[in-house]
Amino acid sequence: MKSVVITKFDEFNDIDRLLMDKWEKLLSDSEVPEYNRSIITSSWKRCLAKKIDPLRKEADVIYSGDDLKEQQEKNQFLLEIASPYIDELFEYYSGQPTLVMLTDPKGIILKGIATSEAWAKVDPIRFVPGADWSEEASGTNAIGTAIIEGKPTQVFAAEHFCQGWHPWVCSAAPIRDPFTNQLLGVLDLTAEKRLVQAHDLHLITSQVRKIEHEIRNIISKQNLTLIENIMDIIHDPLVIFDAQGRITRYNSPALHLLRIQSGEFIQTLFGCSMNDIKDKSCTMKLSKHGQEWAVQFQPYKIDTRFMGGMALFRKITPSNTKFKQLSTTSLSLPASSTRYRFDQIITRNPKMKHVIQLAKKAAFSDKTLLITGESGVGKEVFAQSVHSLGPRNRFPFVSINCGAIQRDLLASELFGYAPGTFTGADPKGKKGKFELAHKGTLFLDEIGELPLEAQAYLLRVLEEQVVVPVGGSDPIQVDVRVIAATNRDLAQEVKNGNFREDLFYRLNVLHLEIPPLRERKEDIPLLVNHFLYSQKEKDQIQLIDTSALEKLMQYHWPGNVRQLKNVLDKAMFHDQDGCISEEDLPAEIIGSAKRCENKASDGDFRDKKHKLSNPVITKEMLTQTLKLTGGNISKTARLLQVSRTTIYRKMSKFGLLM
Repeated sequence: MKSVVITKFDEFNDIDRLLMDKWEKLLSDSEVPEYNRSIITSSWKRCLAKKIDPLRKEADVIYSGDDLKEQQEKNQFLLEIASPYIDELFEYYSGQPTLVMLTDPKGIILKGIATSEAWAKVDPIRFVPGADWSEEASGTNAIGTAIIEGKPTQVFAAEHFCQGWHPWVCSAAPIRDPFTNQLLGVLDLTAEKRLVQAHDLHLITSQVRKIEHEIRNIISKQNLTLIENIMDIIHDPLVIFDAQGRITRYNSPALHLLRIQSGEFIQTLFGCSMNDIKDKSCTMKLSKHGQEWAVQFQPYKIDTRFMGGMALFRKITPSNTKFKQLSTTSLSLPASSTRYRFDQIITRNPKMKHVIQLAKKAAFSDKTLLITGESGVGKEVFAQSVHSLGPRNRFPFVSINCGAIQRDLLASELFGYAPGTFTGADPKGKKGKFELAHKGTLFLDEIGELPLEAQAYLLRVLEEQVVVPVGGSDPIQVDVRVIAATNRDLAQEVKNGNFREDLFYRLNVLHLEIPPLRERKEDIPLLVNHFLYSQKEKDQIQLIDTSALEKLMQYHWPGNVRQLKNVLDKAMFHDQDGCISEEDLPAEIIGSAKRCENKASDGDFRDKKHKLSNPVITKEMLTQTLKLTGGNISKTARLLQVSRTTIYRKMSKFGLLM
């Protein structure tokens, strides 16, 4: 999109000076001067009462490394939903030194995205992930003040209580759970004060509304799935309630026992407080119609957020008057075993972004999904991400590689076997992958390797949702969402007689095709930076010089992302000085790059400086290098082996300079 036109406040310098006068008076008199923005004066009064240092020039970073990762994991639900909207907002301000930040409910920054220039400028004040920007810690600022005021807030220049934040203007809006009104976090847009725009606060508020709408949709679908799953397996009196304790659903035995109606509150019905039941499972006694009942309360949470729960009733009879607390194991939902989520997929490629959006839609469908793509593109990463986002994410994700198991054992792996079926096998029999994945997701990797006889059985299971273990006769009902993946052209395999046409159509209801790495080479610098960062030693930053990065960009990557990671792992092992060079790369990478160079030139590019001054320095390469060097132009120029002038010229060309 076109660059945003900066609309400054009228008489910018006069307003800036006026605010500075007000702040200096605050400093000299130790009392709040008259000012026409009550949201600011109220905040200043709180800051004075808290004895916050107005001369403060940097915030406290309270989380870093593993501690920061732990906080991010606790807020994974919000991060995953908000990330596309953060990217969208950042793209709107593309080319401007702005920062978009997401915090937790306390004002701790969880994630940020910014230009390299902006990162370099805010680093001294510690406006970075892990820093505490609550009002209590950092004085008047959009994040902290929005949390206290509970509404969108803009703080300009010397309206900030602390001197270190005066060069900035920030606009922030709280993100709330649309069902409970609980504060989930804050979305913030920050820029130098000279770049203030009249619509900044409106844009940030608009993005927050989109995030809250997405949260509402996801929670609604998850709640419906929770209710359906619970009602399917429980036949005793059962009541479902939301985060406020409002009864939303009940089964027939509960209606007969309690004579309840939707909309009543669990607190009124049982005379208990929500605090008694929202943090952990507990048991209470209830007398109804001359019968003693044990009521088991089981809370339900998404991440750490309390969503509601259920109350399950069991009769207390003379034979069990010493009632023991019901086992929560029988009520709890099995945990998923996935490692990957959508926000871990690194890309700038439009086609890849489109695939991610389709995958997110597919996450909320129960239809079979076929993921295709070359070996190493990340098909299982997508499969796990779909499961993690979808309503089955509290149930197992079970994976099986159809090409890695002996053909004669594949059926028993998928469908299980009955007791006594095989000599030397478990005499009790064994559950197959379908049973293990009940209520969850079964990922069939390399589905194209499945033998024809197993294909027929798989088709029947998909159509009937019933499995019969090998050697058995009793059908077992299963509820499984199937995701299949292959690097083969299944349509061609059907023509060749190697794959059943009816199974192909049954699997190919929803389809994702992941592009190979050679078709999204702009992602290579991003992936390189990610792999180097994730593998780095405690305090050692691993770098890569421009010559080595060029070679990686020129290679065709038949093994895709998996091969790229393998190459970098080997290069880091061979590297001696903390910076991967051309000499650390495998011979096939260098040889391929040389063939590329020979084709692309007639010997005109022998001069290294001439070669490096041509567009091989991409925007992504430059952005990542600037980030690695903290925005230091000299270090960036040395790393890329070009002049400072070239760096400035490239930054101007890519819109990284104002």
